[in-house]
Amino acid sequence: MKRKASDSTLKKRQPMPRVPVTVRLPEAIVQQIDQALDHRDVPLSRNNWLLEAAIEKLKRAEQGGTNGTQ
Repeated sequence: MKRKASDSTLKKRQPMPRVPVTVRLPEAIVQQIDQALDHRDVPLSRNNWLLEAAIEKLKRAEQGGTNGTQ
């Protein structure tokens, strides 16, 4: 049975333009991120992991957390 996507689902899935950003992180942090990625059941790129982390922090900040934390 085919599922029909709602209008709101279609709007969310449209790709947003991406802007290249250079980020300098301590090597230890990158190693921790890579270890977390190695233990995932579903592969995820480091770039997408960082994007998800940024989105989560922004959402927490919108909800009134101090510096993005609650």
